[in-house]
Amino acid sequence: PVIHYCMGGMRINDDAESLRSNGDVVQGLYSAGEAAGGIHGSNRLGGNSLLDCVVFGRVSGRSAARYLTAANIKYIEAAKSGTAASAKL
Repeated sequence: PVIHYCMGGMRINDDAESLRSNGDVVQGLYSAGEAAGGIHGSNRLGGNSLLDCVVFGRVSGRSAARYLTAANIKYIEAAKSGTAASAKL
C-alpha cells in the first residue's frame, strides 16, 4: 500500500501563510496543495486536487512574492542609509 493523496495538516490563512498552533503567522512560510489540505475537508473527489494546486498555489506564490518584495525594499532602504548588514542570503 502507498499514500495516494495527503489531506494536509498545515493550517493556513487566506494569503496561504502557514500558521502556528496558536494561530500566529510563520513569517515567510507559505503552504498550498496537499500540504495545506485545501478545501476538501476529510475527503475529496478524484481529480479535484487541481483546485488545491492551481488556486492555492497561485495565492501562495503571490503572497510569497509580496513578502520577498517588501523584505527587499526594506533591505535596500537600510543599505542606502548605511544600516544594512554587510551580507544577506
